[in-house]
Amino acid sequence: MDNERFESAWSAHGPAVLRYCTYSTGSSQEGEDVAAETFIRFLVKGGHVAPESVEAWLIRVARNLCATHHRTAKRRRLLESHLAEGLPTETTAWIRPDSWEYVRRLKESERLTIYLRLAEDRSFADIARLLGKSEGAVKMTFYRAIDRLRHEMKRDGAGPDATFVGGADLV
Repeated sequence: MDNERFESAWSAHGPAVLRYCTYSTGSSQEGEDVAAETFIRFLVKGGHVAPESVEAWLIRVARNLCATHHRTAKRRRLLESHLAEGLPTETTAWIRPDSWEYVRRLKESERLTIYLRLAEDRSFADIARLLGKSEGAVKMTFYRAIDRLRHEMKRDGAGPDATFVGGADLV
């Protein structure tokens, strides 16, 4: 895509996309992030879009990105509330109670990845799509987090042998 077409789309539709994203996310900062991602996608994938369809294409992409943003934020809030409680509930019964302290020590992205993989039984491809990452990056995050949990629990003597085979010992 040439710079002139991108700049034309940004000038003509940038303010409307930004307003929509800010309204949809409820935050000017998050709205700016989603609007920027919308235009990045236009830059990368929008070369085939007919000039008369650019605005509709941008709004559709922004709508989809906002929906993904809301799903991800909801899952993060749910996970954080479960982690704050520290007790298994029907949605957190996937983890042994003595493992919670170790899971809390993980980075937010690691906790969310483990939750989506083990609690919601989502595929790595689905998690990657939800988080806007590559499938390889999600797998790496998951397995590194599991390795960290295994190492810390083994170091502290938690569990029989503190091994995690695909996260099975979390259960």
